[in-house]
Amino acid sequence: MTDYRKEYSPVVTSLNTYKIFLIGEQLRTCMNGVCLIRDRKYRLRTYRSCFQGNETVDWMVRSRRCDDRLTAVRIMRTLQKWSFFHHVCDDHNFKDELLFYRFRRDDDSIESQKDLLLFYKVLDIYHSINTSKKGILRGYQVKGQVFDRAFMGSAFVDWLVKSGMVDTKERAIITGRQLLENDIIRHVTDDHHFRNDSMLLYQFNLDLDQRRRMSDVLILDDTRRMSTDSRSSNESQEIPVRTIESRDIGLSDIENTENKSSETIESSSPMQPKSVLLRYETADDLESPDTPYVRSCLRIFSDSVGYGFVIRGIGPTYVQTVDPEGPAADAGLKVRQYIYSVNGENVLREDHHTVAQRIMGSNRDYINLCVMSHKRELKEK
Repeated sequence: MTDYRKEYSPVVTSLNTYKIFLIGEQLRTCMNGVCLIRDRKYRLRTYRSCFQGNETVDWMVRSRRCDDRLTAVRIMRTLQKWSFFHHVCDDHNFKDELLFYRFRRDDDSIESQKDLLLFYKVLDIYHSINTSKKGILRGYQVKGQVFDRAFMGSAFVDWLVKSGMVDTKERAIITGRQLLENDIIRHVTDDHHFRNDSMLLYQFNLDLDQRRRMSDVLILDDTRRMSTDSRSSNESQEIPVRTIESRDIGLSDIENTENKSSETIESSSPMQPKSVLLRYETADDLESPDTPYVRSCLRIFSDSVGYGFVIRGIGPTYVQTVDPEGPAADAGLKVRQYIYSVNGENVLREDHHTVAQRIMGSNRDYINLCVMSHKRELKEK
């Protein structure tokens, strides 16, 4: 088992990245099982714990893990791109040839891959907890709501120390916060960060025992890349908003910002405000039958400036800012609400540019919004 009892700098990795790593680790386990990973010799030199490119492709096609050799190469190159393995001399991309490659967990190069180190840290913790005789995972009922396979924050801290994963409770708390910040665990109602508290319940957000198809690597990589590209594009082209001084705020088209030199425009630089979301939900999460989000409908009338709110997001879109003296606030719009529909059109999977165009394209002096609010927000009203 890897020794994790040392300080880590913060790492933020998406769930799709962990799923890619999980497929890679399942592949590595299977390859070990059929002795594809072993010491090999070439020109009087021994290469430890490595696998051969063309031999691996033969096995992947023969075992029906992929349809053809080209697909096998694409899958392996994707795993290599995510630094899950590398050429033994770092000279070649993966090829269907007599070349040697090595998984990073099988050599010292893993020490330079912080996201991969965190993945294996998560994997060891997850499997150890699930196989522990005195497990901390159990069902809890709180105010009539049942949470399966949950654990108390304090129990998790104690378990990490007793299992030897960390040396001290302080390190255990840091680990818990790191797992939550990377979306591996979550507070059952998304109301709290990780704390050493017997009153707070958490759950794993990812099933690391789930078996996945090799071809899922390509799908997950495309999704991750598109998400990253979209987020990068959106962050640099945020819907403009004038600074909140009195009522000077409103939705507007990006093209119109060039003529507003006398107004202060929100920058897309590092000074850009951080997202107000406590936890980013996907469209599938919001449409799930078990979603803690509730829909409500609002009618917002525009004034001479606009509607008085700012939206962000790449699908779903959410409310980032609301002018407290604007028409949106008067109608009851709140920050952190997700926009479900605009004038009856479902926009849950549309980015904020498209949603803004729908809003600004209304030929009436008002818009009908259906928004989704977390139950906790409703209780606070």
